[in-house]
Amino acid sequence: MRRTFDKMKTTLHIIIIIFFFATMALAATDPATEVWLIREMVSDAAIRFDDAGLMSARERALLLAAAADASGNIKLARDAHYLAALSAWAQINTGNNDMVTLRRLAAEGIAHADRAAALDDHDADAFALAALLHGNTFALGVANSDTRAQIRAQMMERYQKAAALDAHAPGVMLINGLIRSMNPAGPARPEGVQAFADFVKQLDAKRTPADLWDVSAHSWLAFVQLQNEHPDAASMREPIAQFVAMRPDSVLAKQLAARVEHHAWANVPNDLTWKTIGSDPAGDGAAPNAPELRTLDVARGGDRIWFRATYEQPLPQSFGVNFVIDRDGDPDGDMLWWSTKSHVRFDRLVTAWITREGDGYFGIVGVSDANGTRARQLTKFSTDVLLRVDGKSVIAAVPASVLDLTPNAKMIAAGGTNLIWSDDLTGANGDAIAFAP
Repeated sequence: MRRTFDKMKTTLHIIIIIFFFATMALAATDPATEVWLIREMVSDAAIRFDDAGLMSARERALLLAAAADASGNIKLARDAHYLAALSAWAQINTGNNDMVTLRRLAAEGIAHADRAAALDDHDADAFALAALLHGNTFALGVANSDTRAQIRAQMMERYQKAAALDAHAPGVMLINGLIRSMNPAGPARPEGVQAFADFVKQLDAKRTPADLWDVSAHSWLAFVQLQNEHPDAASMREPIAQFVAMRPDSVLAKQLAARVEHHAWANVPNDLTWKTIGSDPAGDGAAPNAPELRTLDVARGGDRIWFRATYEQPLPQSFGVNFVIDRDGDPDGDMLWWSTKSHVRFDRLVTAWITREGDGYFGIVGVSDANGTRARQLTKFSTDVLLRVDGKSVIAAVPASVLDLTPNAKMIAAGGTNLIWSDDLTGANGDAIAFAP
């Protein structure tokens, strides 16, 4: 026991020595160079959705913050705390982290953003980043309505402070676009689309290499332009191609390019044996004019699982369907389906929010898991989904290896427009339906 304790003390001393010399080395480095390097690390890793890179940059920022706090260098400490917060915010959006990690990242990010703002109460970027992180916390869910109201108030307080300091700070313009464009009932509002267009124009005018804010601005502009009942993908293909060329390593750019790509309808094998696993009554959808689901069928063909959702009425030009799957029957780590009062949890989500175009379609089509869905990365696992409209039915085929189903697999289907969910097809009492294709 004594020998083990001595070894532990020796290891601790080594760690302290390493930390001391690392901190001293950082303090001796030119501060402007070190801040620039960390900022580049954060931006590069964020654009690639690289969690390891973001954590590495954050560790470096924290060492710099500790050295700056200890030496009383307020400007350096402000910058270092801000970069630590920025890396936490970026990691929240990669789609690779569970709910516990996301909440920790949000809390950690808020602490460092607030610290940066406290060191410089004229730093609009710090206040705006704190507002964005509070927004993440709100979206991740809290215990009760009183706490949610408090978080909302803190978010708006920091946003208003940032906007008063600098209405053109990147974080301020991002929040402004989000607030102005949000429309739970359907298409993005025109004033929000214009706000993001102004954001892009401002960043493009600076004529420097594209960074995290450039990618965020361009991706959100394209997103809200497509957030329409009848989006015009043809007019957006060239701007999005330019966006991809600007940062070909950007995950968001690639996702947008896939979203506007024209796809032909798939051929459905004639020898599939369909099995009806669920039905839904007419007239129970939340939105009266949205497509309503009636039956759900599954089949196995080759190396794919086939799903068929049949609707009450012929499908409009733009529509949406989700196949919400619990692949193993184990709720641990799964996400709660976001339909009102749903108690179904899932770890695979097949999404097809599409618009017909000529002899095919374009839109969001892919497969994700619970962590990806929390970060709105709906194509995280794969975009290899075959799709076809057959009368009143939507047929989707997904590689079996992507779904990785077990004999305990369960699912529901959800349908609506390409903008909103309206109707869930479930089992009895809203439960998921067992299936073994």
